[in-house]
Order: sequence, then C-alpha cells, then structure tokens
Amino acid sequence: MKNIIISSVLLASNGLATEKPSLNSLQNEVKELKQVIKELQSQQNSLAKKQEQTRVDLDESLDYTESVETRVLENKLNFGLGFKVNLDNFSKKYADGHSVDNTNILSNKLMLNIKANITDNIHFDGRLSMYKYWGSSLQHPYSSYDNMQGRVPSDSSIYVERAYINWFFNRDGYIPLALTIGRQPSADGPSQQFKDNTTRKATYSALLYDGAADGAVLTFNISNVVHNKKSFLRFGYAKGFGYTESASNVGNAYVGSSNNDLKDTNIYGAFFDTTLPTLNKSLVQVSYSKMKNIVANPLDTNATQNKNLGDLDLYGAMIEITNLKDLNLDLFAHYGHSIAYPNSDSYGKSGGLLSSTGDSSTKSGDAIWLGGRYGFGDKQKYKIGFEYNKGSKNWISLTQGSFDVYNKLATRGDAYEAYMMYVVNRYTNIRLGLVNIDYKYSRSGWFVGESKLVKDVAHTENELDKLNSVYLKMSINY
Repeated sequence: MKNIIISSVLLASNGLATEKPSLNSLQNEVKELKQVIKELQSQQNSLAKKQEQTRVDLDESLDYTESVETRVLENKLNFGLGFKVNLDNFSKKYADGHSVDNTNILSNKLMLNIKANITDNIHFDGRLSMYKYWGSSLQHPYSSYDNMQGRVPSDSSIYVERAYINWFFNRDGYIPLALTIGRQPSADGPSQQFKDNTTRKATYSALLYDGAADGAVLTFNISNVVHNKKSFLRFGYAKGFGYTESASNVGNAYVGSSNNDLKDTNIYGAFFDTTLPTLNKSLVQVSYSKMKNIVANPLDTNATQNKNLGDLDLYGAMIEITNLKDLNLDLFAHYGHSIAYPNSDSYGKSGGLLSSTGDSSTKSGDAIWLGGRYGFGDKQKYKIGFEYNKGSKNWISLTQGSFDVYNKLATRGDAYEAYMMYVVNRYTNIRLGLVNIDYKYSRSGWFVGESKLVKDVAHTENELDKLNSVYLKMSINY
C-alpha cells in the first residue's frame, strides 16, 4: 500500500504516468492490500473483545458494589415482624346486678420491629404498631394517651410504640455504661414473656409498668463490683406529661392551661437487676420510682378544670426463674407497693388523686402477681400456665398501656388466669385461656377518684363487679 502511494506520487510529479504497471506488480500490490485489510479486521476484532471484557468487568464490579452495599445495609438495619390475632369472649357483671356478654370480639395487632447497628457503640431499636378490632375503624377514646399509643385497640393507624438509642461507653472497663434515650422499652416487661412464649421484651416488672414512655435511662453494669453475672444499676427519667403552650384553636393534645399553671409530670426511678448466684436463667429486680405532679387528664384542654393532683411513689420487687433445674418449669413472683400523695385539688366532680374532693390524706396500696408455666411433650410443644394477682383498695400502677384490654394487673381485687399453649414452631404459638376477675374495689387502674367497695357504689356508678373471659390467641414473632 505504501509502495503504491509513493509510485503514484512520483509518476504524477514527473509527468511520466504514460507507462502501465506490469501484471505481477499489480498482483503483489493487491496481496499487500488484502494483508493490510486482514490486519485491520484482526485489530478490530481484538478491540471488540477487549470492549466486551471491559463491559463484563464493569458489570461484575457494579454487581459486587451493589452486593457489598446490600450486605452493609443488612448488617446495619434489620427488620422483624410481630403479629397477633385475638378472639375474646367476655361475660361481665356490674355492681347493680345487670350482666352483659360481649362475644366474638376479634382483633389484630401488627408490630414492625426495626434494629440498626449505627456503629459498634450506638444501636437503634424501634417498633411500629397497629392494634384494631375487626370491622371497626373507630378511634379508641384513650388511644391518644401517650402511654397507650399502639397499646389499645383503635383504628388502623400506625403508632411509634418504641424508638430508642442504646449508646455504650467503657465496654471493656471495670464498670461498662449504657445510655438508653428515646421512646423506651417499657411495655410487655417481665414476666409477660412466659405467656407470650418470647424472650424478655422490656426492662421493668410488668406489674408496675406497661405501656409506651419517653425518657432516658443510664445503666451501670456492676457485675464486677458485686461479683455476680448480669448485675445492673439503672437510673431513669421519663416524662409522663409535657405541657406545651398553644392557642386554643390549635387543639394541641397537651394544652391544659392558658396561664402556665399546669406542671409537667416527671418520673424518676432507680432499679437494680441481678441473678441468683446458682441460677443463671433468673432475674431479681428491686425498684423505686417517683411520679411528680400527676395530671388529671392529659387530653383535657379546659384551662379551668384540668389539674395537677399530687405525687406517687412506686416500689417493686420481683424474681423469676426460667427452666428451673432443667425441669421445663418457669416460675415468677412480683410485689408492688404504691403511695399516693394527693394535694387536695380535684378534677371536676371526679375527685382528686385516689381521693374524694378536698381529701389530701396519703393513700397506700399493695399488689402481688404470682405464676408459673410448664412445658411438656415432644420438644415442649405444649405448655400450661397459671397466674394469680391481687390488688388492695388503693393499689395503683403505671400499666394503663397493657396489651390486655382489661388491664388485669391493675385489679383491686382478685384475678386468675389459666391457659394452654401449642407451640407451632419457634416463631408461632396458639394459646387458649380463661381469665376470671373479681373486683372488690372500684376504679381499678385509674388515678382519679376515691376507690370504694363495689357493693357500695351499686346504685351510683356503672362499675364492674366480675369479669370472665375465654380467649383464643395466635402470635407470630419473627
């Protein structure tokens, strides 16, 4: 090819292109041209193969990057599912003698659990909840109470039941620390896990606390100090009611006064957890909490009616043992003692803190909660359990957000529950049970108003005397 170009240029420049090239010369030049074309095609094919390999390498790189990003996300963010289907049949007898049966009461509770390992020292936990009756979208009158959000059957709204950060300090030190701040793990606490067939879901005795709560808890791991495993000392702060100024036409749920005379309800607590030295699968807890400036009604916007009614002290002690001596037997016992300090203010005609209008005398109450569960059959597929709790006239707890609609552990009287469970698999169980409650005193579970013998309010209040419930529940925890 190069020779042809040079020859043509020379002939053209010398004006001597009158002589035709020989046949052999032309054949050689054609052969050279074909060889050049072949080399160009080979180079083109090689380049195409390199481009294809580059594309494959790029796709593999992108796939690997996506896979790594997915694994990183999965390592940092995990989702879990909880789902309950409940069938309740209630039989209620009132103080005035009339009876009401509410049968075929069906409800669902959906729980979306979220966990994220932000860093090695900072972890996030959350739970979104929906709890509603079948065929009903009516909002429960108390579902807007802060500690009851997602905890009582209402419409199909999704509530943030818990959302908190665990921040760990000095993990390798003599006394490791953890700060838990946000919407706390304060619902479904010990020893509710036996009846639900789950692990421990919250920090505090379910006899004393059950419901959502916003606050902060500082935990000291003092196992090295007391020379006993799983020993913790906790100091907590929570806000049961927060006052926020708002114009009357806004309808803010926390408006109770237009002149700032309604104080926040603050809660302070100290808790000690440990285990029995010879039983690693045990829990011992003692606690003290102070509830300051209890508000009569957190949803009441009537500035002249809503009041701070006084303070409350709550003491607790509990012990539970899981799988005692490998006998497939679980046992627990809880004790609670409450002391209310009314300030003589009243919420309209309802009365004051556990008191009648104008009464400022101290009110003390006590409660016990005992129970056990036994597993049997192949791989403990079957479990039977029994619980008993008793509350005195002025017993009051912070359990208004209890999952059961009758708040059994707040009973001022006697309550019995027996159940049998079939464990379908590690995630699913079905429970058939019977609850019997004999209310001896009125206003179980409520702060406002004087508690009286049920027989003495027969003609003045619509008060429960006895409640029976036969239930069937299916639970999935994944």
